[in-house]
Amino acid sequence: MRRILLLAATMALALVLVGGVAISKQPQDQPDKGSGSIPRSTVVKASFASGSGTNFLGVKVSDHGNLLSFESPQGQENAFSDAEGYAVCSTQVDDETVGERVNGHDTGSVFGGFAAPTFSQPNGAGTFPLTVTRRTIDGKFQLTQVWNKPDTVEKDVTFAMTLKNISGAPINGVFVSRSGDFDVGSSSLDQGATTADSTWQWDDGSSSADSSRVGTMLTALTFGTSHFPRVEQRPNWVAASGTRTGCFATNNLATPTSVQDLALRVTYEVGSFSAGQSKTVKFEYGRM
Repeated sequence: MRRILLLAATMALALVLVGGVAISKQPQDQPDKGSGSIPRSTVVKASFASGSGTNFLGVKVSDHGNLLSFESPQGQENAFSDAEGYAVCSTQVDDETVGERVNGHDTGSVFGGFAAPTFSQPNGAGTFPLTVTRRTIDGKFQLTQVWNKPDTVEKDVTFAMTLKNISGAPINGVFVSRSGDFDVGSSSLDQGATTADSTWQWDDGSSSADSSRVGTMLTALTFGTSHFPRVEQRPNWVAASGTRTGCFATNNLATPTSVQDLALRVTYEVGSFSAGQSKTVKFEYGRM
């Protein structure tokens, strides 16, 4: 492996020395950190496409409930496959020390803590709406995702995540996070920004790295529940022990950011759960 990495680094340096190589949108594979015999999320469970050209919208969701593709306009892929997903966290108390416990996480190629999913597709295999239900291996939670049929007019897709306490005892300090690696335009270099409810990244057409004028947004739609939109540096999100495996952005950037490689996140603070209690939060991915 070290020889392969050294060779890759040498080739990259040679390209730079030749001069002026643009940063392209190529997926960077991450190690499969799944648990047990559950395979990584690569199967397209629901797919949608409508329109053409600037009026096109294409959405694909995996068998684990990950967004595999968000394409709009046509030919503009905004999400890296195997690089979007979710995490469920709660407060853990050990010997009077309070800390974060990650009950389960899944961002495609890196995942752990969840059992195999079950599904419901009332309109038939491969279609929306899609319901994906999973339980955490620690026996604490059941997570149900309901992905709605994408909206061809607004060029977005909305989905709900319902968390249920199945442990038989109260659970405190619960958070639900959605995050992913999104690259708009023709390169991985974008600007990022947040509001109180949304996080997004875009190209305004003035950057030397990308002349496109496109953008992608992740929005929290459950306004009555505390939530925190964030923009992160992708290298910290995607690292071997990066923030993709948890609920929080440890390297939250002030926005608007400079042009760089970014990841997006929205975290809900859903609070305490009594035994058997369920709570639902909603999200939206959309073109901007």
